[in-house]
Amino acid sequence: GLIVDGAVIIVENCLASLAAYQRMHGALPDLKERLRIVRDATVEVIRPSVFGVLIILIVYLPIFSLSGVEGKMFHPMAFTVVTALLAALVLSVTAVPAAVALFVSGKVKEHDNLLMRGLGKAYEPLLRLAIANRWPVVVAAAGLVLLSGIAASRMGAEFIPNLDEGDMAVHALR
Repeated sequence: GLIVDGAVIIVENCLASLAAYQRMHGALPDLKERLRIVRDATVEVIRPSVFGVLIILIVYLPIFSLSGVEGKMFHPMAFTVVTALLAALVLSVTAVPAAVALFVSGKVKEHDNLLMRGLGKAYEPLLRLAIANRWPVVVAAAGLVLLSGIAASRMGAEFIPNLDEGDMAVHALR
């Protein structure tokens, strides 16, 4: 899920835009129109998609500052994830929209399932309440960030502790 998030956002918006065009015009768009619709749909969500990937990348950056055993253990994993995320981002804004425009040529049916409708009905009033009370929400979020910072500052600094369990290693030579 982490790697394909950007592509999923773009594909869903492209399909929603194609479905909206079909509802509005009562016909399937030709290739030129599909390319325009998909381009516009991609441009519409490219910023949130890129920011989502950048946020995930920022989470991995501190791993590159690790040294010693921790660095040797986690640098390859962080490098692999960052490389995969960047490659997926490039593909999600180039190849994925092109594939949607070229291969989704039939009627697009867009519908929400029961779970999504229920979640939407619960989420919308909460979102309206948060928007109507913007400053209390901002203050609460800032307070949580501050509490997280305080909690993080009180944590131990050792990432992988030394394991001195009193065991002895015996190596027999002949």
